[in-house]
Amino acid sequence: TQLGDDKVWSTLSLAAVGSYGRGGFGFKSDLDVRVLCKSQKKASQIADAYLYPLWDAGIQVGHQIVTQSSTIQLAKSDLATATTLLDWRHLAGDQAASAELQEKAFATLFAPGNVQEFLARLGEQAEERWNRFGDSVYLLEPDVKLGQGGLRDLDIAHWTALSRWRVRSLKGLVNIGVLLPREFEQLDQAANFLRRVRNVLHYNTRRRTERLGFEQQELVADRMGYGSGGPGCEALMSDYYLHARTIANVRELLLARAEPPPKKRQKAKSLGNGLQLLGDAVALEDPDRLQAEPALALRLYWEAVHRDLPVFRLSRDAILRATTGDDFCERLRQSEEAARLFRRLVRVVRKVRFKRNSLLTELHDVGLVLAMIPEFKPVVGRVHHDIYHVYTVDAHSIAAVDRMRALVRGELSAEHPIASRLGAEIARPHVLFMAALLHDIGKDIGGRQHSERGVELCRVILNRLGVAEHDIVEIQHLVLKHLRMYHVASRRDIDDPGTIESFRAEVHGPEGLKELYLLTLCDVATTSPQALTSWKERMMEELYVRTLRSFEGMPARTEARAESLREAARALCPASGERAFLEHFLSVVPDRYLYANEPEDIVAHSRLARQSQTRRFMTTVLTHDAPYSEVGFITDDKPGALAMITAVLAANRLRVVGAQLYSWVDEHGRRRVLDLFWVRGADDPASVARALPRVESDFEKLLGGEISADQLIEQRRGSKISERPAPDVPTTIIFDNRSAHAHTIIEVAAHDRPGLLYRLAKTLANAGLEVALAKINTEGNAVADVFYVSDHEGKKLTEANQVEELHHRLREAAQRNTL
Repeated sequence: TQLGDDKVWSTLSLAAVGSYGRGGFGFKSDLDVRVLCKSQKKASQIADAYLYPLWDAGIQVGHQIVTQSSTIQLAKSDLATATTLLDWRHLAGDQAASAELQEKAFATLFAPGNVQEFLARLGEQAEERWNRFGDSVYLLEPDVKLGQGGLRDLDIAHWTALSRWRVRSLKGLVNIGVLLPREFEQLDQAANFLRRVRNVLHYNTRRRTERLGFEQQELVADRMGYGSGGPGCEALMSDYYLHARTIANVRELLLARAEPPPKKRQKAKSLGNGLQLLGDAVALEDPDRLQAEPALALRLYWEAVHRDLPVFRLSRDAILRATTGDDFCERLRQSEEAARLFRRLVRVVRKVRFKRNSLLTELHDVGLVLAMIPEFKPVVGRVHHDIYHVYTVDAHSIAAVDRMRALVRGELSAEHPIASRLGAEIARPHVLFMAALLHDIGKDIGGRQHSERGVELCRVILNRLGVAEHDIVEIQHLVLKHLRMYHVASRRDIDDPGTIESFRAEVHGPEGLKELYLLTLCDVATTSPQALTSWKERMMEELYVRTLRSFEGMPARTEARAESLREAARALCPASGERAFLEHFLSVVPDRYLYANEPEDIVAHSRLARQSQTRRFMTTVLTHDAPYSEVGFITDDKPGALAMITAVLAANRLRVVGAQLYSWVDEHGRRRVLDLFWVRGADDPASVARALPRVESDFEKLLGGEISADQLIEQRRGSKISERPAPDVPTTIIFDNRSAHAHTIIEVAAHDRPGLLYRLAKTLANAGLEVALAKINTEGNAVADVFYVSDHEGKKLTEANQVEELHHRLREAAQRNTL
């Protein structure tokens, strides 16, 4: 009762700060308060008296006892203290003291001459925060509070409005013309959405967790009415990214608009057609002219690119505002000049003076991509509920174009020498770049038939943009086939002439093949940072080379290509003893082995094979490229060998992310296998090397019959792998008797679970099938494992009952959650 006495608070001020002060208090948020005083001792006694009952009641209250002078002084160097002064909301006690503190803050820290320093510190802190929590809005598992476009960026908008314009509510920025009504409406919707997501997230976890992980995405989506499972999560996260992008853009926009006008009047030089040079930037002569002449927006960017100059900030701001209006965008699309300029801008190769050196990112940020291609809007923020596709569809599409530009400029020649050379030679850049931009446009409705949907949308878009009919046909074809080359290279036997012949029939001649190769490379490379492995790139390169030669009338399986690889390997092996065995090794391994491996790797494999001649088997870690290691196995080629190898890998918690399997004959006439696995340990990268002695011991026991693979797995069942929650992957199993001459192709797509490859290999071995070729691909938490099999007589699987039974067994093996 004494705490309610006015006399107790007459010399103190109690104020709310943080989200409590801003009025953005959420579920499980802390109550942050400050006690402003003149006497620390007396204030401490009062603070303890009112805080302890709250703490005892389980209410989280963060507090500090401060004085006016110490707070102002600390705020000069401590950004958190400075923002506290902006959040300050008086609750009880001496209101005059609270008002005096804020008046002093605005007269010093946030005075017209000092506020720019504060805003600069805000921007620097934001960049540091993004480095820790991700520098993109489009993260798979974003931090709702501290990630880019999160609630902290909303706080920055609030602090900017109050410190620069003395506006406490963001809605007040509309009244003074800093924000347009529709800009505030979008921001308000985004803020409400993110606050609700965070509240639901905290309610589900009963704690202040800020990361919207995969497991939580499913719970939040269900509770917010999006539905359960993958579609619900995709819809939730698409909305999340759209709103986060709005907040990130407004934060950047307000910081830019808060900058003071230049002290000196910049020299202007007219360029004609409504444009001028203003200092070192290209600007609009009269921003109001945009509404009467919408094409001026694209004219400005074309001039900036042509002159290698940035766009003047206020002119950029005028375009950003204009593109929020439906009428402006509609009239822009009706302009032939705008269509012509947009086509030119899409195919620009040179470097530009925009963020991330990305012209299309800049055009997207100011709304011109959506203005010209409204069909792009449904894929803005659209996600896949998996851990392989890291970026949203719009971000990925633009990144693919940027990757293509870098290839054509020759910047990636060390990384992709053949692709860079081909990029420099492309005859139809307008076709290739437009196809890269639109290749995933069909994902506006979801589902797996997005390529066919993309073809339909391309026709509408390209007609409106004034693209010539013959080019529309080529762009549509690239969009339709943009997944085909990757699938053939990674899931089919390109050593089979039938594979090359079939693929050749699907592409539009040598130029179309070149364009498809470059598009595929850029598409895969920008799916996720780890998507384009060296093995995948070599397979696509080899598929390109063989198909090109088949167009030229040369055999697809050319000995010259294989011989050049043999010569490169010989040059790396000068020792006479090793060289003699290398010659034998090169003569017995299949050509597809040579195409899939670098010469130095071939030499290393040959040494392993030579050492294995006096042993029943050998295994070793061949290369290490964190977080993956290449483990090689050599043993006798007999039924069940693959199942045994994958059993010991599974038993030792080594996750297979890729594999190459080859048969060869040693100098003693024994038929052997060289099986190469790219694996990842359960712990740190060195765990693979540490596990190798146990792998060898386990494999020795299996070969000696001391224990069966199932018994080995059962012994290790008590040791569990702790895996992060990830979206489930539907299981699909396809039997293909048409694509290979002598084998049935079995393709298994499934969720990657511990021991999956072992269970699949065991199922095939138990069915009495011989595996002639296997291609193992792991994409995030999904696998696409392909097996070329035949029965004990070397024939394809044609009996319907046999196929149906094997289909059932493989599905059962793929969906089992335990080893």
